[in-house]
Amino acid sequence: MDILICLEGSVSSASAIGVALAIARSIRASLVGLAIVDEPDIVAGAATSIGGASYRKDRDTALLEDAHARAREWLEGFIALGRAAGVSVRTLELVGRPAETILQEMQQHDVLLFGRDVNFRFETQEHDNYTRDRILRRAGKPIIIVPENPAPAGSGVMIMYDGSTAATRALRSFAASGLARARRIHVATVDDDGSNAFEIARQGCHLLRSEFGIVAEPENVVSAESIADALLARRAKLDAGMIVLGGYIPSPLARLVWGSVTHAILQSTVVPVFLHY
Repeated sequence: MDILICLEGSVSSASAIGVALAIARSIRASLVGLAIVDEPDIVAGAATSIGGASYRKDRDTALLEDAHARAREWLEGFIALGRAAGVSVRTLELVGRPAETILQEMQQHDVLLFGRDVNFRFETQEHDNYTRDRILRRAGKPIIIVPENPAPAGSGVMIMYDGSTAATRALRSFAASGLARARRIHVATVDDDGSNAFEIARQGCHLLRSEFGIVAEPENVVSAESIADALLARRAKLDAGMIVLGGYIPSPLARLVWGSVTHAILQSTVVPVFLHY
């Protein structure tokens, strides 16, 4: 497997690197570290006086030089960590708008991995939810999102499954990735009817076994809490070290419901989340 990992020097990226190295060691994956210099935003035009044009040009040049220097620093640090871990790594430094650059580059790789709170536009703004959300909606490939300071957890995985096309796609994508290797797999379904939830979860387990030879345990989740809170609570009970989620579903109502669930889980999770939209 070839994993593209986004680097931008934050605590979030440091946590993502740690998860990526652990994955690479466990399934012999190769890692590609990507640093982006957001030149379009750094040199974006702004109204200036006639006398201020020269100052603006000097300022932009200094900001760009600083951005490239930091990118090289992150990439060199990534290479050092990879060597220390005995993992195959290589690096890329690209110039462009972060979301579009990542979306284009990730098509050359199997999985994209990044920290939940990455900010590729820190030169021009304090937060960058736009890049993350745009990638999530347009990726078309598996993504692993890592929270800051992920909590210690077991090697198990909880797959959120409702029988939908989106959930089935995510389940198959995860199984095909090799990430299920040597892990205890749980397939969890939320429903007010416990027996119905168990049957749907059992179908997910059957799919994993029949198509991929992966043995999984069904989990029926019945709770008065929200879907996201119920699933996060079950994740904690199982001590699972990763959550697998499907993405948006064609139905407008389902897209609204599951989109909000995905968002809530991403915001509250203390373990990495594997997504496939």
